[in-house]
Amino acid sequence: MTLKDYVIRRSIVIVPTFFLITIIIFTLIHVAPGDPVTAMTAGRPVDERIKEMLRRDYGLDQPIPVQYLLWLNKTLHGDLGYSYVSSETVWDMISVRIPLTVELMLAAELVSIAIAVILGVIAAVKHNSIIDAICSLGALVGYSTPDFWLALMLILVFSVSMGWLPSSGFHTTALTFASPLDGLFDHLKYLLLPTIALVCGWTAYLFRIVRSSMLEVLSQDYVVTARAKGLKERVVIYKHALRNALLPVITYLGYSIGFLLGGAAVIEATFNWPGLGQLMVETADKKDYPALMGLSIIIAIMVLVANLIADIAYAAVDPRIKYD
Repeated sequence: MTLKDYVIRRSIVIVPTFFLITIIIFTLIHVAPGDPVTAMTAGRPVDERIKEMLRRDYGLDQPIPVQYLLWLNKTLHGDLGYSYVSSETVWDMISVRIPLTVELMLAAELVSIAIAVILGVIAAVKHNSIIDAICSLGALVGYSTPDFWLALMLILVFSVSMGWLPSSGFHTTALTFASPLDGLFDHLKYLLLPTIALVCGWTAYLFRIVRSSMLEVLSQDYVVTARAKGLKERVVIYKHALRNALLPVITYLGYSIGFLLGGAAVIEATFNWPGLGQLMVETADKKDYPALMGLSIIIAIMVLVANLIADIAYAAVDPRIKYD
């Protein structure tokens, strides 16, 4: 089976999955307590007739299946609708925030992979040593540490106590930089703490996968044969063992989009990083249905595409794997 045939075959599964996801999300959003009109008028005395008129204008008086079909028809025509709160198009709200979320996720992904692979290989090669115990204990602590607590501790230590790094935002406002490089360094200072907060849990997760995969590979016959031939230990580990040990990691990288986006919602809100995660928190609090559904679609597409790319990369790395 060719790559094109494989993509078409996977798409046949992905499309109904996507529609099922939208149905579930749309239903959960609409059956949750409260509605956009109540959220918009909270704390203010508004006549119930005006509220009912607003609900009719937004189509909230229709049954949920009818609302979903109306929304789906507009979405399939490329119209994600308008925000109930800001009145701007949902796509405009999302498009300006996608680059910042992608930047944060990409930075966390690259750093996590680098640290997890290096420490995972070392821990596997030094199995049952003090180094292995320290790395495994560190991974356990990192995996068990809540993202929001770590983010608050980072702010408390590096922003409040030491004053080394900014605690919120993504760049210094009302400041003219002498060169683009100065602006880049300023932006990286804001990026550092959110990245560390995301890296901690994901690195610990990847480390455990790399370590267990390396331990399994190092006991395989071809590794024993490579050593028996007199190959250098570095060649055996990095050329023969590591490549096969990374195959499970590639699979989990497809799931990382959902994992990192889930963490990004908390991290971005904590650091006031204006990405998709922060927007999701804001729109959920205000019951902004169109914005919530637009975000859900973008995130669902990102996760599905990432899993498809991971499947293709898996076969590209290992020639023994065929599309069937």
